Amino acid sequence: MRKGISVIICTFNGAERLPKTIEHIARQTISAKINWEVILADNGSLDGSKDIAYSIWEERNLAKIPFKVIVESRPGKLYALQTAIDEAEYEYLIICDDDNWLSPDYLENAYQLLESMPEIGAIGGQGIPVTDGIKLPQWFKDHHSDYAVGQQAETTGFLKPRSVLWGAGLCTRKTVYKEMYKTFPSLLTEHPTANILSAEDTEYCMRLNLKGYRLYYDADLKYQHFIPARKLTKEFRDQKLLKGFDNANDILRNYHAAMRATVKTKGRPDLWLYLVITSFFQLKFYRSATKAEKAKTTLFFLLDRGIEANEIACKIKAFIKN
Repeated sequence: MRKGISVIICTFNGAERLPKTIEHIARQTISAKINWEVILADNGSLDGSKDIAYSIWEERNLAKIPFKVIVESRPGKLYALQTAIDEAEYEYLIICDDDNWLSPDYLENAYQLLESMPEIGAIGGQGIPVTDGIKLPQWFKDHHSDYAVGQQAETTGFLKPRSVLWGAGLCTRKTVYKEMYKTFPSLLTEHPTANILSAEDTEYCMRLNLKGYRLYYDADLKYQHFIPARKLTKEFRDQKLLKGFDNANDILRNYHAAMRATVKTKGRPDLWLYLVITSFFQLKFYRSATKAEKAKTTLFFLLDRGIEANEIACKIKAFIKN
């Protein structure tokens, strides 16, 4: 892969959101020695998003920086993102949602971090909430991470094993991303609810964990996340945001079990044995079907044979062994 940065913006009907997002990308203070490009992944917009994006880029007179649009008609951020990654010219990727306003030094900082730590699978930054003038509701402080804002760790540094990063502002490598999905496509596509495809960031980070890559958080890597009033209602929070997370958990709970059995016990035979014993106990004596299924799935990943599991868990186990 060519050394440089591909900034990927995924959007669906983002005509109102894109102007400021693109403006912030255009204001990057980045070394002239670093090659970069911007890719807008239009996920079937009907509001002229791509035309607006083109016009704003031209107004900024950044003709030397490639700006291209790809159209992905299949609904779901996952499809738009993966199509854009296929088209990316450079090794380093920055995933910028259409409501993320990157700080002026975001690209430069991300490049230097990825250059200096080749063992890192992905890097996340700090999100700062911005509204259209309204005050953040009282309950927001308990749900800031659901909106991908705030700190992702107490301090800058490597995250604890089994942690995940938000997709907003996520920095990663094209070769690593392609490796994670080369043989085993995303399992989120097997769920009937389309909106869980926005959980692709969580699945990606879980796959990185399972393959031994490390995740990193840098508090100086900052972006503003614009949150309009309509997304700051309890109805949106519960019926759209949190419900989507709950639906995605039908798939992701299998990844959690896999990480519990493999990442958590790596180099710890004592912990492996403890988890085997407690999981057998939970499977036999728990009255809760959900908890019993969790124990069974954990045992499936702990042991080579003797435990049956659902199709999703079987595919994750094949991914780990591949």
